[in-house]
Amino acid sequence: MPSSEVDDAPSFEEVYSVLGNPVKRRIVELLAERGALSFSELRKELGTSVGALYYNLDGLKDFVDKDASSRKYVLTSKGRALYRALKEGDEAIRRALSARERRATALEKYLLPILVPQRLFVPLYKNAALSALALALSISIGVAATLATRLPLKLIEVEQVPLLFPKNFLSLTLQPEALLAAELAASLLASTATVLLIPRLAFGARAPPLSAAAGVAVSQLPLYAYMLIQYALTGLRYPDVPYATMVTLALALRVFQAATLGLLTAAVSVFCETSKERGFLVASLLLYLSFALKNVLP
Repeated sequence: MPSSEVDDAPSFEEVYSVLGNPVKRRIVELLAERGALSFSELRKELGTSVGALYYNLDGLKDFVDKDASSRKYVLTSKGRALYRALKEGDEAIRRALSARERRATALEKYLLPILVPQRLFVPLYKNAALSALALALSISIGVAATLATRLPLKLIEVEQVPLLFPKNFLSLTLQPEALLAAELAASLLASTATVLLIPRLAFGARAPPLSAAAGVAVSQLPLYAYMLIQYALTGLRYPDVPYATMVTLALALRVFQAATLGLLTAAVSVFCETSKERGFLVASLLLYLSFALKNVLP
């Protein structure tokens, strides 16, 4: 085999990542069988959204390039090598993939896409208008839920005791409504900053700020749902409620918080173009910061 072909041969991880994604696989097939295609032509063939197509093309950056003169997408030499491997059915790849498939668990194949729903955030990828809309709607829901239930939000941790009376802060007397709104805004900003900075410092991944903010805001929706559940069960009387109710609410809060962790993991992995594992590390760090701030902030 010529040395150039060896250099172009894709690794197992690259092959499997493409084979496991039907959109990426179809892009490679279309460009190999039909030649250069424009963005609009690819979108028409795939029937996908603008954000989803950008996301999958960026994930194929080693296999797909844009021709400088025609501005159409074409396969690189590595992309052509991948297509040959797919069509020729290289026996080594078949064995590797079949072994990998046997090791795949029900969690990875069926449950993980529910717990970490990347498809939810793909349409927001490089789509400023949709990201702004998702951000505005999520903030509106958050403000309404927080003011109705009087439950403060600290990053991704809900303070279960309602805030009913003014508080003094730096010689200022803040009304509950103002303090709740300020904490909600601060939580969104601090969480977004964490999602932007930690991946960049840890592994050089950069996310669009607007998409990152939208991802954080959408991820907080389960927490707002918990606020409404607590309010429906206790009104503004917590913690003056039966012990069984307190235990039930404590468990419910952790379930909804786990849902927020899954959404944050998906958002980070999509917008930072990184793995779910790295996304989960960022989301977990945000959770630990939330616990710490809950005990430090008034």
